[in-house]
Amino acid sequence: MAVIGENSAARAIIVDHPAAKASILRDAPAAASRLVIVLALMLVAGWLRFSATSFGLPDHFRPDEEYMVSRALGFEADWNPHFALYPAAQMYVQHAALKYYARLIGYENFRAAYAGDAQALAYLVARRVSASFGVAAVPAIYFAGAPAFGPGAAIAAAAIMTFATLPVRESKYATTDAPTLFWLTMALAMVLRVARRGRSLDYVGAGLFSGLAIATKYPAGVVLFAIVTAHFGVCRRQRAPWWYYVADPGIFLALGMAAVVTFCATPYVFLDWRQTVVDYTYQRGFVLYGVGNRLADYGWSWLLYHAMPDTLGVALQALVLAAMVWALIRPRPGTLSLLTFLAVALIGLTRSHYVFYRYLMVPLPAMVLLVGLMISDLAQIASRCIGQTRAVGLAAAGTALVLAPCLVRDLQLNHLLRQTDTRTIAREWIEAHIPPGGAIAATDNTTPYGKPQLYTVRVVPMASPQLLKQQGVEYVMSDSMPPLQYYSRGPTPLEQEWLDSQATLVLDLDPLRPGAPMPVFDAADAFYAPLRNITSMTRPGPRIRIWKLK
Repeated sequence: MAVIGENSAARAIIVDHPAAKASILRDAPAAASRLVIVLALMLVAGWLRFSATSFGLPDHFRPDEEYMVSRALGFEADWNPHFALYPAAQMYVQHAALKYYARLIGYENFRAAYAGDAQALAYLVARRVSASFGVAAVPAIYFAGAPAFGPGAAIAAAAIMTFATLPVRESKYATTDAPTLFWLTMALAMVLRVARRGRSLDYVGAGLFSGLAIATKYPAGVVLFAIVTAHFGVCRRQRAPWWYYVADPGIFLALGMAAVVTFCATPYVFLDWRQTVVDYTYQRGFVLYGVGNRLADYGWSWLLYHAMPDTLGVALQALVLAAMVWALIRPRPGTLSLLTFLAVALIGLTRSHYVFYRYLMVPLPAMVLLVGLMISDLAQIASRCIGQTRAVGLAAAGTALVLAPCLVRDLQLNHLLRQTDTRTIAREWIEAHIPPGGAIAATDNTTPYGKPQLYTVRVVPMASPQLLKQQGVEYVMSDSMPPLQYYSRGPTPLEQEWLDSQATLVLDLDPLRPGAPMPVFDAADAFYAPLRNITSMTRPGPRIRIWKLK
C-alpha cells in the first residue's frame, strides 16, 4: 500500500499535455500572489514576535526560562541535562545557537560571552531562537493546509497563526512552546499527506517531525493518535482487510521513526532513567492534585470560559468551536485526524489539575487548520451566489475583522513589555539605598516571583519591627497583585498594622491605572503581563511598596 515516489514517465506525460501546461501557466500568477502574501505574513509575524524580546533583562521575569538557558550554557563534555521535567531537544538547539553566536562576536570560550550582566545576552539569544521558530510556524501552517484543503484555507490559517495573541506572546521567551508549535505543525502537515496519499515518505515525515515535537515537549506525543487515525483512514478507503490496519509497514515506519528521533533528540530521558523517574514522580503530584492555588481553575470550565477566550479572544474561540463542528459535518481526508488530535489533546488538558494557558500551543495548529478550512468552504459556498471575487473579498474582510482585536492586543502587549518592570525599578532603588551585604525584609518571603531579583542585598522574612531593628534591617518590601494573589498577596493584616504604625512608606510602584478594569492574567502562571485589559497597566510587574522603619 505504501509506495515511495511516483511513476516519473506518467508524470512527464501529464505535464507535457497542452491542457496541463495551460493550467500551470494560468495558475502561475495566482501562485506568485500567494507566495507574496505568505512572505508578507512572515514579515509581520517577525515584527510582532521579535519585538520586546529584551523584556525584563538583565532580570529574569519569565518563569521556566532559567531551566532551559542554564542547561544550554552548561552542555559541553556532558550532554546530560540532569533534568527530565522537560525533554532536552530545545536545550540542545539553544546551546548550538549560543555557541555559534559567541564565535560570531569573537569568543572562543562561548560561556565567557554570556558571563556578565546576569547572562542577559544568553537569554536574549535564546528568546530570539524561539521567535524564529514562531515565525517559521507561519509558512509551516501554509505548507500543511494548501495541499490538503486548498490555498485559500492555507492563507487563512497562516493569517490566524500570524496574529493570534497566544503564539505571538509565547514566541518571545526561551521556553519550549514556540518550537513545539513549529514541529507539531510540520508533523500535522505530514499527517494530512498520509491521510490523502499514504506514501512511505509521508509516513517517514510524520514520524520524523512527531519525534522532534515530542523531544521538545512531552504533551506533543498526542500527535501519534493523529498518525494512527490517518493510517486507518487510508486502509479504509482502499477497502483493505482489517489486518492491514496493523500489518501495513506504513504505520511501523511512522511510529518507529518517531521513537528513534525522540531517543536521538533527547537521549538522557532514557539513558538517565533514575533522573527521569524522580522528575516524573515530582511532576505527577502537581498534575493530579494541583498546587493549592485557589484562583487557578482546571477542567472544561477552565478551557471554555478562561483559557480559550483569554488567549484567543471570544471571536476566534467561536470560530474554532464552529470549525470543529464544521469538520464533522463536512469531513475531508485528514479532518478526522485533526479532530482526533484535538480531542486527545484537550481531554489531556482538562484532566490535569496543573495547567497553564500556554499549554494551548499544543492543540493550536489543528485548531488553526480547521478554521482555515471552514473559512475557505464558506467562501466557496458564497461564490455561487455573489461570485468568486466578492466571496474572496468577504472572506478576507471577515477574517480581518476577527483578527483585528488580536492585532490590537499584540501591539498593546509589545508596548507594555518594553516598559521597565516594577521589580527592576525596585531593585535599582534598593541597591542605591542599602549597601552590599545589607538586608531587606519581605512580606510573604516564600514566593519569589513578584519580588526584585537582588544580587548584593539579602532578603529576610518579615518579623516584628523590634526584631527587624535588632537584626539591623531598616527596610521592608511587599509585592501585591490581586489577580495573582497566590504569588503576590501583599502584607497580612498584622503586617500592614505594624507597617502603618512603625514605618514610613518611601516607595510605591503601582502599575495599575486608577479606575481601569482589572487586568486578566493566567492565575496559575507567575507572569506579570496580562492577556486582557492590557492597557489597565502602565508597566509589567506587581505593585511593590517599600517602607522604612521608624
